[in-house]
Amino acid sequence: MKRKSIALLCIVLCRIILQINVISSNAQEKVNLFDEILVQTKSKTVEYGLKACFKTGEDPKTVCNYLIKNLQFDNSEIKSNNYENEDSYCIEFSNGSLKGYIEALKHNNENVITISISKIDNQNGLESLKNKISHAIPSRGENIKYFQYLKAKILESSISEFNEDTYAVNKRIIKILKSHGTCNIETVNINNGLSTIAYTKQYGSMVNNNKLIDFNYAVCNYSSGRYIIIGTPEIITTY
Repeated sequence: MKRKSIALLCIVLCRIILQINVISSNAQEKVNLFDEILVQTKSKTVEYGLKACFKTGEDPKTVCNYLIKNLQFDNSEIKSNNYENEDSYCIEFSNGSLKGYIEALKHNNENVITISISKIDNQNGLESLKNKISHAIPSRGENIKYFQYLKAKILESSISEFNEDTYAVNKRIIKILKSHGTCNIETVNINNGLSTIAYTKQYGSMVNNNKLIDFNYAVCNYSSGRYIIIGTPEIITTY
């Protein structure tokens, strides 16, 4: 009887530990690294964008037209142009702050659909944009790959000694990443600053020099100020 009680207690404890691990894992997945970096570096969003790619066996032109309709833009504000040739079909669209395209390309007897949207804004709207795109695609695409980026300006203090240099900002961001279990962190010098790759285990990954990465950011200096550009799994805009 005593052995049964001990065995039962062990089973209960194991279940509790497993539940704690699941809760901890889910909490880690919900961390918004973009927003945390913006807060910790006192930066303000100036632009963000997202690209989604998937393959389809359907008629590519039909899929593209379906997607532009399903994205539910205000047609009175959106200007669009269509381009078509033997191997591709593209719809470009824009308004004052938003621009993008939906493109179908034939590749190895398959049709690859790409949705690319960027927006000039002072708020991080990536999550909302990703939801908008994923809801527009539904069953039209499988194994969808997402690439996203955000550009933010580091706000300068009127007191010069409070302003961090590029290396200090980079060090601060690495500290944030490490606090969430990030690995494979590598930083290189670029013409106007520093670029870092890492593996956070939170985004779609790719292989770089035989290592997994899913996070890329750069701290850059321009005549207009210092900026942070973040991308997953890599930065998809010029910097």
